[in-house]
Formats: sequence, structure tokens, C-alpha cells
Amino acid sequence: MVAHHSPITPRAMERRRAPRQRTFLAGRLAYGDPAVTISCGIRNLSPAGARIALESPVLLTLSVRLLVPRDGVAHDATVIWRRGAQVGLALTGAHDLRDSVDEQIRTLQAIWKEMALR
Repeated sequence: MVAHHSPITPRAMERRRAPRQRTFLAGRLAYGDPAVTISCGIRNLSPAGARIALESPVLLTLSVRLLVPRDGVAHDATVIWRRGAQVGLALTGAHDLRDSVDEQIRTLQAIWKEMALR
């Protein structure tokens, strides 16, 4: 008797470069003007990407920054997919907010410091 295996579809295979860990973190998403941020929930996270949940669907630019207050890091990110208020991000760079940062990141650093005081 020959066993028949169903073929593995591309959808069934893991397409991510690094496995994401489920999280329930509070974050901030900055887009356009660095001073414009909105709250988001970080639902999973890896060095290469994240899935975030917004309170409601928002028109975003393709390039955004994800502030992860727990880690003191602001990630440069690209919006990869959207499903309503859920957004998939590819993380393309990271800025340690505990160090000195360039002018574009200073606003996020100030937001992070304010959040850390709470």
C-alpha cells in the first residue's frame, strides 16, 4: 500500500525569514511627520517583521516607524499587507532610543521617555 501525502502549498510553508513570537505589547506607530503617532498593539514580532493592530483602519504611508517602548527601540518599517485594522510590517532598521539618535528619531525618543515614566 502506498501512502498519499497532500502536496505542501506555498501558503502552508512559512514565508517569513524569522519566526515571529506572539506578543501583547503596546506600541506607537509614526508615519509622515515624526510627531504624528497613533497607538497600536503589537501582536507578533521578530527581527524581520511584526503584525500590529490599530484601533480602527487608518490611511498609512508605506514607510512607517514602529516604537516598541518595552525594548526602547524604534524600527523603520514598510507596510506589507493590511486587513482592516491589522497591518503586517517588514522591519528594515532599528534605532536604540537609549543612545543618542539623529534628529528624525528624537521625537520618538521623547515619546518613549515619556512612556517610560508612566
